[in-house]
Amino acid sequence: MRLSRGLAVLAVPVALVLSTVALAGCAADPGPVVMLTSEHSSAGTVVTDASGRAVYLYTKDQQHGTTTACDATCLASWPAVTTASTEPQATGITAKVGEIPAAGGGYQLTLDGWPLYYFDGDTTAGMIKGQGIGGQWWLLAPDGSRVTDIGR
Repeated sequence: MRLSRGLAVLAVPVALVLSTVALAGCAADPGPVVMLTSEHSSAGTVVTDASGRAVYLYTKDQQHGTTTACDATCLASWPAVTTASTEPQATGITAKVGEIPAAGGGYQLTLDGWPLYYFDGDTTAGMIKGQGIGGQWWLLAPDGSRVTDIGR
C-alpha cells in the first residue's frame, strides 16, 4: 500500500510536466529568427530575407501601427514575415527594423514601421512578382522607402 501511495505522489508532478510540454506544442510556430538584408533586383535594391526572398509592405496597414490590416484570407497569399525573436536582425538595412505581435504567435517583422509580408507567388529567391499588385503591395528599399519601379 505504501509503494502505491508513493507512486501516486510522483505521478502528479510528472503529469503536470508532460501536459505543459504537450500544450507548448499547440502554439503557432513563429518560425526561426529572420535576418533581413538587401539584394539587387530589376526594380532596384530591395529588402529580402537572408535566402533572397523579397519582402513587401501593404498600404492598407497603418505605418507604426501595432496590428495588421491583412486578414486570414489576405495572409493566405501574403504570409507575414514572422520571427520568434524580439531582437530583429538586419545587415545592410538603414531603416529601423522592429516587430509587432503576429496573429499566429511570435512576431511580425516591421521595417520603418511597416509590417512585412512575403508573396506566395514568389517561389524562388530573386522573384518580385508581388510588386505593385493592386497598387497596394510594394517592395521596400533598405532605407525603408517604398520602391515604385515595377521592375518586371
